[in-house]
Amino acid sequence: MARERVQIIEAELDETSRLFLAAFAKRRIRAAADLQMERRPDGTCALFVAVPSPTNDPRRLICLWLDEKRIPSIRFGAWHTHADLWDRTPENGLRKMLDYLERIIIGEVVLTEVPTVGKGIPHRVLDLADLEEVLDMVTHPDEPSDMKLLSWSGATDTTFNDLRCGDRSTCR
Repeated sequence: MARERVQIIEAELDETSRLFLAAFAKRRIRAAADLQMERRPDGTCALFVAVPSPTNDPRRLICLWLDEKRIPSIRFGAWHTHADLWDRTPENGLRKMLDYLERIIIGEVVLTEVPTVGKGIPHRVLDLADLEEVLDMVTHPDEPSDMKLLSWSGATDTTFNDLRCGDRSTCR
């Protein structure tokens, strides 16, 4: 069940949301973000942030929110994670998660979309700066060559085959 989202009133946010907002406000992407708050069943209000892609493609939407345990969380496409998985210390986990957000924004982390799956929301990310992860994907025989790699901004979209081959004239 979706929670009611309303215009943010900082004084009504719970303590975790205020800390989350303070950390997020220092980030470059803040200007492009839509800040809201969610009314929870217990009467508290929690931060909810939407960062739409400049492409207006809803599959590339980034959302940040507090989960049911009040853990900062991030979603890009259908992929998501929680700050406590980055680090058990709340401040460090949040910082690492927001650093990852910035890497998504600049195109270092992309969504992978297999065209044959249909028009579903991509649910996997690829860290282009992680050479081992890229090498595993490039050399895996079951990865389809027509997989699309979708950046948040759309500026660095490519296909898996382009990533694998680089210059198309050398690809066989």
